[in-house]
Formats: sequence, structure tokens, C-alpha cells
Amino acid sequence: MTDNLRGILAVLAASTAFVGHDTTVKLVSAELASGQIVILRGLIATVMLAAGVAVVGAMRPLSILLTPLMLLRLLAAAGATVFVVMALRYLPLATSTTVLQATPLVVTAGAALLYGDVVGWRRWAAVLTGFLGVVLIVKPGGHFGAAAYLILIALVCTTARDLSTRGLPRNIPSIFVAAASTAVATLTGFAILPFDAAWSAPTPWAWVMLTVCAACLFVATTFITVGLRTGEIAVTAPFRYAPVPLSLALGWWLWGDAPDSIAWLGIALVLGAGLYTLHRERATLRAMPAPQLIQRSPAE
Repeated sequence: MTDNLRGILAVLAASTAFVGHDTTVKLVSAELASGQIVILRGLIATVMLAAGVAVVGAMRPLSILLTPLMLLRLLAAAGATVFVVMALRYLPLATSTTVLQATPLVVTAGAALLYGDVVGWRRWAAVLTGFLGVVLIVKPGGHFGAAAYLILIALVCTTARDLSTRGLPRNIPSIFVAAASTAVATLTGFAILPFDAAWSAPTPWAWVMLTVCAACLFVATTFITVGLRTGEIAVTAPFRYAPVPLSLALGWWLWGDAPDSIAWLGIALVLGAGLYTLHRERATLRAMPAPQLIQRSPAE
């Protein structure tokens, strides 16, 4: 099996797990408050990730968590968790999933501004097209109301998370970062409890959903790291868009959600812009002389 094939399989596994996570969050939202979901799911996932850190020997000094860039990463990841969970209570599954697929596009723009990455006019056009698609999907001020802004704030948080992650030293294991981020996100659940519905005792069904949700989060965070660090990123990254059809199917099957014609246009723009950006990355990669291609260890 080639590195590219391993990377593709890992990204597909992660993408499917992310949809599983969002689906179980939306299902259990019918019974539990958002803050309660963040806390209980987070506790289970933190235990799973901490066990993973121990098994692979990825523990690092906790003082690393207090560096400015790491703090930004932890807070951004926590914000993304809270706002995604809150948005899933009110928005269709496919709407939330597709809007968050714009993250790589916004990261492209952020990398140009913050890290000096060279971004040509074609990629800037793709970024603007993807942003237009997001606006058509959520239609701020439309029938989604304030819930539309929740997923937009989540998009800002995921962008900040990814941009700050890029600047972290590569000797910090990804699973250690994931465990720390999940722990911090769990604590933020307490911050929204006073503004949320009353805490209620989870039923056995809710505990099963929370455990499945935490397991999906563990699989997703682990395999997305493997996928994007194994093989050529221009080959593996397009498979991040695989969850959109699955989320559309699950949303229709479980809740009867179906995007309107404007939302379908927005979905097409986001997916088209993202795939075009990845096509440009692949073309650039192929045009580079062989000595410039740097193979990274999967452990990085």
C-alpha cells in the first residue's frame, strides 16, 4: 500500500468520523443542553485521548500549554467545539458540515496575510467564491435567524485553530495537542451552563450517544492528522469533502432536512472552490523541482 493510499483511507475515516460526531451531537441535543453535551462528551473524549497519549508516549511538559501560540490554539479549538455543538441544535446537519468545509479556503487567505504565503489571483477568487457560497447556505438574517451566526463564529474559530496549529513546533505530538484542546473545550462547557437549559440526568440512550460521539471525535482527530501527514497533501486533502454527501443523506433520513435551491447553489460554490484550490495545490506541487519536495515523517 502506497503512502498516498494510506493517506486517502485515513482522511476518509476521519471525514466519516466527523459526520458521526456531528450526527450524534444533533441527536442527543433533543435531550440534553448544549453545555451539558460539551462537558460530558468532553470528559469521555479527554479520557480516551489521555489514554492514547500514555500508550504512544506522547506526554510533554504542561508548561508547553502556556506558550502564546498554544494558548491561541487551545482557545480557538474550544470555541469551535462550543459553537459547533450549539449550531447543530438549530441548523440542518448538512448546513453545518458544508459551512465548515470552507475552513481550508479561509485558512488559505489567513496564511497569505499572517505567514506570507504566496496566493495568486485564482486562489483569491476561489476564497471569495467559497465565502459567497457560505453566505448563500446560511443566509444571515434569513429563516435560520441567530443560529446562522453560531456556525459562522465556529468557522472563524476553526480557521484560527488551523492557522495557530501550523505555527506550533513539530516536536509536539498531535495527539497531545488534541488531548489538551479537548480538555480545555470541556471546561468551556461550564461557561455556557448559566445561559443554557437546566442540567438533566442523561438516559441510557443519551450515554450511548455521548460515548459514540466521543469515540468519533477520537477517531477523527487521530486519523485526520495521519491522513494529512502521510503522502502528498494535494492528493489526500480533496477527500476531506467526502462527508458532505453523507451529511446530506443523514440529514434527510433522520430529520427530513433538504436544502433549498439557493443553499444547493451555495454548497456547489463551496465544494467547487475548495476542490479548485486543491487542484491548484496539486499543480504547484507537480511543477516543483524534485529537490524541493520534502518528505515529513508521520511522527511529525
